Amino acid sequence: MESTGKYIKRKIEDIGSALYRNVGFSFVKIGLERKYDSIIGKGAYFNKGTKLEGKDYIGNGVVLANVYVGFSSYIGPFARISNTKIGKYTCVGDLETVAGRHPVKGENIAIHPALYSTKRQFGYTYVNKDYFEEVRSADKDNGYNILIGNDVWIGWGVMIIDGVTIGDGAVIGARSLVTTDVEPYAIYAGTPAKKIGMRFDDDTVDKLLKLRWWDKGEDWIKEHAEEFADPKSFINKAIDA
Repeated sequence: MESTGKYIKRKIEDIGSALYRNVGFSFVKIGLERKYDSIIGKGAYFNKGTKLEGKDYIGNGVVLANVYVGFSSYIGPFARISNTKIGKYTCVGDLETVAGRHPVKGENIAIHPALYSTKRQFGYTYVNKDYFEEVRSADKDNGYNILIGNDVWIGWGVMIIDGVTIGDGAVIGARSLVTTDVEPYAIYAGTPAKKIGMRFDDDTVDKLLKLRWWDKGEDWIKEHAEEFADPKSFINKAIDA
């Protein structure tokens, strides 16, 4: 049973959080837009652990918690993303990241966390040590459960489970549930998401990964942007240069 003191403290924190999100962050947002030359939509909110690299677009109603957004990436309206690193020039729809697993393959008699976790997510626990890894991390050292590469397109309504890495150049079809890593430039779709194709042939993919055009800097990209429409010709010239 939660004590009266803890209950009152929790409610005060809830009120303070709601006031900051609905009033205070509106003023913070103005400074962030100017500092990072970015656009943050109406009703969008993110915590202090979230970082923008610059020229980003955060859509209306987006909620970000401990998310790194790479240069010139955009996130569509009403996405819910946490503990995720997003690369440069990546396009994200109303993505929802999912953290937390349950022991469904015989790891424990019970499904409820109180029987295998000491985290007290619901205010109590029956165990003195953790018996099951609830959250997987794609980059534990930096605190990111999910890694999304550069030049990635994630369609509308996609869900990504924690522990997943999505490689550079990959595409995830709308309404997909991503439960496994996605290799660079692969196209995945479905529930669970399966590989259905590649954006380019193997030779072109190897050259693109070597080129890493997204790291060339904005001036270089602007200079060569018109040439991107002829991939093979441009890639060969860029690598030889």
